[in-house]
Amino acid sequence: MYIRLVLCLTVLALAGCDRISSPTVRDAGVDSLATLWEVVDAGAVNYNAVAGSSPEDVYIVGDQGTILHWDGIALLPEASGTTANLRGVSVPDPTIAYAVGEMGTILTRQGGVWLPAASPTAAVLNAVSAWSNVAVAVGEQGTIVNLRQGMWELVPNSRTENYYGLANTSAGIQVVGAMGVVVHVDNGTSTIAATGSIAGYTKVLSAATRYGDGALLVGVDGGFFRWREASTSRIEGIPQKFLRAVSHIDGTIWVVGHEGLVAKTSDSGEVTLVPTPDDRWLLGVYAAAANDVWVVGRSGLIMRGPPGERGDGGVL
Repeated sequence: MYIRLVLCLTVLALAGCDRISSPTVRDAGVDSLATLWEVVDAGAVNYNAVAGSSPEDVYIVGDQGTILHWDGIALLPEASGTTANLRGVSVPDPTIAYAVGEMGTILTRQGGVWLPAASPTAAVLNAVSAWSNVAVAVGEQGTIVNLRQGMWELVPNSRTENYYGLANTSAGIQVVGAMGVVVHVDNGTSTIAATGSIAGYTKVLSAATRYGDGALLVGVDGGFFRWREASTSRIEGIPQKFLRAVSHIDGTIWVVGHEGLVAKTSDSGEVTLVPTPDDRWLLGVYAAAANDVWVVGRSGLIMRGPPGERGDGGVL
């Protein structure tokens, strides 16, 4: 079925509304899988993160307060009420979503409307994760904020590293950041229980996601780790590039990073590099289904794939 993408660019401070009936695919060679990604250049802003609750409920956030929502039929802009650059998004279920960004910005979407929340910080917030009635966001200068009884509160922290990602695990919340730091936040009390680092890795960890009873962590120079019960093992085979985001579905793990890097792997340990038609920095990934993966990045880049596996005959 042919599905039309509608992108109203007024939110990008451009006049009018572009209706795109076919994505722009950059030529990477007739025989290359790279040409089979569906690619849209959606304005000039950076898209920093993507998340969703299902293949029919996907949110993309970016600079200048930009938010796009895919409802299974069209990708449409939503009014955020802010011009702050948005860095992270989380969608625990179809009824609610959270977005965070610069200047301590925290937004909540309920009833189809994004509203600002009273933020306890002015620090840049880089990531947010939400589940059940709990939400936690992390950011620069050791900032961790937690949603408790409808109010966002600072988690006391004497450390000042910048934090870039987090994952809710059965052992608590794992926060990752500069110098390979991994901070354990108790899920029940919202207090910092322990702080450590990955042995031999003192570079930036940029993202994390829950995986089984542990978490997957990614970072600079191909840093790709599986954390479980306070032990960490490195997943080999990833190029030494800056990895920016990780997502998984049905046992398949997707990783994206700088210079157009997309890779997939699984518990088997075999890493496959997936060709892409673009060498822009890729900043976010969301695996909505085994054959439905969203990738976003610098300068308005949105890709949907995997290449050749969508099978629905449509476009974004």
